[in-house]
Amino acid sequence: MSDRAAGRQGAWRPKLWQAVIAMVLSAACWGLATVMTKGALSVVPPFLMLSIQLTASIAFLWLAIAITRQKVQFNGGSPRLAFSGVLEPGLSYSVGVPGLALTTAADASVIGATETALVALFAWLMLKERLKPHTLVLVAVAMGGVILITATAAEGAGGGSVIGNLLILIGTIFAAVYAVTSRVLVANVAPLPLAAMQQSVGFVFVLILLVGAWLFGLEHLPESIPAPLIILALVSGVVQYALAFWFYLLGLQVLRAGTAATILTLIPVFGVGGAMLFLGEELAPSQWIGCAIVIGAMAAMALRDGVAPKR
Repeated sequence: MSDRAAGRQGAWRPKLWQAVIAMVLSAACWGLATVMTKGALSVVPPFLMLSIQLTASIAFLWLAIAITRQKVQFNGGSPRLAFSGVLEPGLSYSVGVPGLALTTAADASVIGATETALVALFAWLMLKERLKPHTLVLVAVAMGGVILITATAAEGAGGGSVIGNLLILIGTIFAAVYAVTSRVLVANVAPLPLAAMQQSVGFVFVLILLVGAWLFGLEHLPESIPAPLIILALVSGVVQYALAFWFYLLGLQVLRAGTAATILTLIPVFGVGGAMLFLGEELAPSQWIGCAIVIGAMAAMALRDGVAPKR
């Protein structure tokens, strides 16, 4: 987005060093929020959890818009902009959060990091963008790391779940499709209004799923939820959906795609570290190898191709 366009939207444009810090903070938010969400899911059902999180996030985002007096413009492209929220956070997290309830935060963090590879793959399949041979190899290597992590879970090691890991992977696929189909949005709309509109539409979608889950008996409202867990759910929503998206979109205004993608390889580092520190999770030796394979492949792809996932 040009400086003139940024001025029309009332958006602040960061300097290079500020953009780098924003992207690192984004990676930390996504990685650590996964750990926070996993902790609350011990009592709060997945769709209710997601609804609470998005409620907190949307309230935070629209309040921030009001405080900063940013303009929210609706034009011919607004429907496409808003309904991209059905893909993410709508479908992506509606699949991913139930998956997280079944598996470990560490597994979820690493599998989610494959979004970079999936963005490159879907850009090739959907937009006919050129896919270099070494990129295809790195995509295959990353998926091999995911298979190793999931296969270890199937053997009962590491505490993960095959079904949970597959749901996390499906959610990541939805996020990658969102990234490919909405690449131009950040260039036309200021980060804060963009995140607010997308998440508002995604929230409506999640509410429909929540009501459906209750009607068909797929999810039940707990008799009571301890206040600390409600607070944890609210805070995790602000961290994962509001702050993480905001920091990411701010950084993306300045950073090249390759730089952004390289920094975002820190997400599983924060996620795995947080899971071990706060949840006491442990990884089997083969899962450590899988983590190294995924993170290494993503870092190599980011450095060579400049492919950044549009979260």
